Amino acid sequence: MAQKILLLNGSPKKEKSGSLKLALSFVEGLTENGGYETETVHISALNIKPCLGCLTCWAREDSVCVIKNDDIPALRKKIEDADIVILAAPLFFFGLPGTVKVMMDRLLGMVNPYYGKPVPEDGSSLHGFTKPHPGQRFIFISSCAWIERDIVYASVFSQLDMILGKGAYTALTTPQMNAIVYHSNGRRLVKLQDNYRKAGQEYAQTGKVSQETVDMLAKPMFSDLVYQMFYENMWRKPNGEYLLNEINKKSSK
Repeated sequence: MAQKILLLNGSPKKEKSGSLKLALSFVEGLTENGGYETETVHISALNIKPCLGCLTCWAREDSVCVIKNDDIPALRKKIEDADIVILAAPLFFFGLPGTVKVMMDRLLGMVNPYYGKPVPEDGSSLHGFTKPHPGQRFIFISSCAWIERDIVYASVFSQLDMILGKGAYTALTTPQMNAIVYHSNGRRLVKLQDNYRKAGQEYAQTGKVSQETVDMLAKPMFSDLVYQMFYENMWRKPNGEYLLNEINKKSSK
């Protein structure tokens, strides 16, 4: 029986997302020898109402959310049934995009209630799943404009560690994505996508991505000086004046 891959695209850009391009390349490498069926879901295209914070999902025996007239019940079933769940999402203001956070809040019933116990010292999940799927694997693929991966992703990694457990998921991140997509004539993007495809092949063969590959995907493609020049020019008008200066003048009126 083919393994089910659920690719959740957390970018509001949907098909145009840079992070999604990388995730699709990874999936291409992962599935090239068959044995998988893949479904892609664009989170921003779903009808997801915000969590009410009532915690009644934890009080119910079936752990089902009290809100039933949106897309969360169907999405939860897809996640529970998937053998591999891949979340592709850009970094927005040092966190996950708002649509992803709203989705995660509504999936609270998928994990066990909080019983007032201290944080586990062994790095395991702070909750654990109510309906564990044996052998289920999680992958996080993300891109950002920054360079310092460990610093800017700290809050995201911390959240995933607490929900899934430290080391219980694979995280692949790439910096400088805007410049790679829009300012390298496509050459760097093609190279990067090929690297992600090879990472998918590695995952299919070994069940993991080596630290060497993780570091290679996270290595900046532009030097610090070139990248700073890129952003200096991005915020500068043709006449040399900073675009932000004009925005500030208009906003102060």
